[in-house]
Amino acid sequence: MNEKETLSLSMRELMPFVEEELAAGKEAVLTVKGYSMDPFLVHNRDKVYLTALNGTPLRKGDVVMFCREDGSYAMHRIYKIRADGSMDIVGDSQYICDAGVTLSMIKAYVPKVIRKGKTISCEKGLWRFWMVRYMNLRMRCPRLAKHFMRFCGRLHRLMHH
Repeated sequence: MNEKETLSLSMRELMPFVEEELAAGKEAVLTVKGYSMDPFLVHNRDKVYLTALNGTPLRKGDVVMFCREDGSYAMHRIYKIRADGSMDIVGDSQYICDAGVTLSMIKAYVPKVIRKGKTISCEKGLWRFWMVRYMNLRMRCPRLAKHFMRFCGRLHRLMHH
């Protein structure tokens, strides 16, 4: 296969290879598939870097790849960490959490993304600041979150034109 060819696999087919790479200390870069992380990560446009947890302390707002009890995989954001260590995880465009996700179900951590061709850290800075605030607002006040996104889009256009 040359560099211009693309191989498309389901996450169930792909994850054994990804986990092998992560276990060897490498990163995996995957193209975002699906719409659950809109508007921040866009289907077929953006990419995510996956790394092994290796003791990384997870925090509210972190993006993780996890395996559900039915064997399906999802890459979503941690909304809440419970006292027992389990997590509620939700996509950026979703309102229903996967509740009770345990650490053993987390397969990878997303430390950075490529959005619109630009590499962005998910661990610190303005990106993290706004992602956590947006997630909280969206889950508590969905209608207000929609207006917030419009405002951010307008502000971005003003700053970059």
